[in-house]
Amino acid sequence: MASQHRRDNSLYRRFPRLHLLQAGEGCELLASKTNELSIALTREGRSYYLHDPVQPGREAELFVSGFKEVKPQAHVIFFGVGLGYHIREFLRRHPNTSFSIVEPDTGVMNIFLQHLNENDWLADEMIEEVMVGAITGGTLGTLHRLIDRVSGVLVVPWLPYGSLFTAELKKFNEILYRMVSNKKDKMAINNVYEKKWALNSIHNLPFILHSSDFLHTGSEHIEGKPVLIISAGPSLNDEIEHLRHIRENNLAYLFTVGSAVNTLVEHGIYPHGTFSYDPNEYNVNVIQKVIDKGIDSIPLIFGSTVGKHTLDDYPGRLMHIIISQDELSMDILRTPEGHKPTIINDAPSVAVIALQCMIRMKADPIVLVGQNLAYRDEQYYAEGITNSQGIPVSVNSPRVEGVHGQQVVTNHSFIKMKTEMEFYINIARETKFINTTREGAVIKGTSFQNLEELIRARLKGSIEDSWLQTSSNPEYDPHFLKSRIEKLQRDEEVFQKNMEQIHHALLDIKQKLSLKQANMLNVSFGQFDELFASLLKNDFFKIYVLPRHRMRYEFLYSKMDAIRSSRNPLIRGEQILLYFGDFIWKCQQDYMEIMSEIHEFHCSIHT
Repeated sequence: MASQHRRDNSLYRRFPRLHLLQAGEGCELLASKTNELSIALTREGRSYYLHDPVQPGREAELFVSGFKEVKPQAHVIFFGVGLGYHIREFLRRHPNTSFSIVEPDTGVMNIFLQHLNENDWLADEMIEEVMVGAITGGTLGTLHRLIDRVSGVLVVPWLPYGSLFTAELKKFNEILYRMVSNKKDKMAINNVYEKKWALNSIHNLPFILHSSDFLHTGSEHIEGKPVLIISAGPSLNDEIEHLRHIRENNLAYLFTVGSAVNTLVEHGIYPHGTFSYDPNEYNVNVIQKVIDKGIDSIPLIFGSTVGKHTLDDYPGRLMHIIISQDELSMDILRTPEGHKPTIINDAPSVAVIALQCMIRMKADPIVLVGQNLAYRDEQYYAEGITNSQGIPVSVNSPRVEGVHGQQVVTNHSFIKMKTEMEFYINIARETKFINTTREGAVIKGTSFQNLEELIRARLKGSIEDSWLQTSSNPEYDPHFLKSRIEKLQRDEEVFQKNMEQIHHALLDIKQKLSLKQANMLNVSFGQFDELFASLLKNDFFKIYVLPRHRMRYEFLYSKMDAIRSSRNPLIRGEQILLYFGDFIWKCQQDYMEIMSEIHEFHCSIHT
């Protein structure tokens, strides 16, 4: 009878890996005086009940009554399942809450599955994931995907698990905290920048059309040549005279990133170029010193989504790189040969942008200067930097290994930059990477060498830099550009009609829901799905509207499978109105706000 129950259990159908569970030891199923079941778990010769041995059901009711308010969008993770009394009671009180189960003991999970009464569970509707046993790579992947899908998490440990599985619960909470923290960072970045990226692309396109593609123009000159990527860490102060010697003798290419250009200019050293990519409007402050001094011999290598007005008054040559967040340039730009522009991935720091470029251009060696990624005497900017206040050191600041074998104080932003930099370095295994940053953090994949020693040992020849001062002709096909703009104008008309139809389809679903016409909703769902699929294929929507709502769409996408697999038409209809309705409304509002700027941009291309 038990095996038949196993085969019919919907949890096994949803999560076939549960069939692979091995029967655990030290678990015993017991019956109370009221014939309610409990589990006794044996640890080091002692037995522990996972539920009250007399009234397990009543115990669960009292436990769940402590959760007075559960946010409607919260996803609940039950740590410890036992026989599920508390989960059943929780779902009875909060029937529309999605949930997952984490059970650290395989024996307990086996007993639970054997005695699961499916009438108490909406397994096909609300359960997201089941994780059993020790936290392994597979479990981490499952948990990571879960965190990406849900909008909020509430961890509910069952009463005895806090003492019986103390280490497991602590480890789970630490991993969960890191994952949620990383997701919040990603969401914060996208929430801040997703609308800036799209509008910056429009504003910067004229500058792109009248400047050189840095990767295309520079590759033949930089390949096989030494390049220094100079950051504004405090160790930069130590290297000024060495950098002056390199620049005066043209021993290597010097490219500054971010604020480092100010330190070099302050000391009368003009690098071969400076990188800028931050999408904020105040990004122009980073190069204000160059603008104010009217220095026209330092090319500005700008990311295509760089902050508005960064480029307006720059006195020197402009060279561009297309950033992965720039949907517009990727769609409308082609070389005369019909090739798309080379794309550089967006990154947490401009140093990582420059590093990607040099790897693509096959520079060798690539030398990092002033890339401390750590504090030095509670300082992390070089002298001459006036546009940033920095982050103060605290007693709780994390520490990482330093280049001299010591521990150095850092912060979470530096750690993210370091991790990203190490990722690209690890990919380019044939390139030599040298970190010259004194008292900085270790960057895996690089070898440490003092810059003075590097000059003596490796920088023997000279580089040719005249190409950096030579203007070049536009590199993109004007006919393709105009044809794409004309196509986008036609697609805008289709987009407007599509949005109106979707609005009426949502109203239709809302009306049928109010009348409880469950049998008629499936037709409306089919019509809505077709309209929404058509919207996603519309180029105008994909290029101008969707990039400004990346996070909302990712959240909506995470809900799509659950919504479409819902067997209850009324629940499905409510979810469509809630999730799709909100997304469509926000897109429509945003379109109205940016419509005039898009139209002005389209007209400028035709003139």
